[in-house]
Amino acid sequence: MRKLAFLVLVLFFALVNNIAFSKEHDSGSATAAPEKCPKLQASTVFVADKGKKGSAGKLTESHKNAESQGWNFDEMSLYIEDGDLQGFYVTYTRPHPCNNK
Repeated sequence: MRKLAFLVLVLFFALVNNIAFSKEHDSGSATAAPEKCPKLQASTVFVADKGKKGSAGKLTESHKNAESQGWNFDEMSLYIEDGDLQGFYVTYTRPHPCNNK
C-alpha cells in the first residue's frame, strides 16, 4: 500500500512539474510578430481660404512645399461652415521610410 501511495505521489509531482515547465516555456516563446511596414505615410494639412493671395495661390504653394519634401498629392476636401468656404483639407502621401531600407 505504501509503495502505491509513493508511486501516486511521484506521478503527481511529475505531472505538476511538467505543467509548470510547459507554462513557463510557452510564455517565453509567445513573442509578438514583427510589425509589417505600411506601404504609405500620409499627412493632411489645412489651407485657409482667407487673405489677398486667394485659394489657388495658397494651394499651389502648399503643393510645391509638399513636393519639395517628397510628398505627392492624394486628396482634397472642402471645408464649408455656415455656407461659406473656409478652406481645404489637402492630403499628401509618400512611401513609408521603412520601405527605403
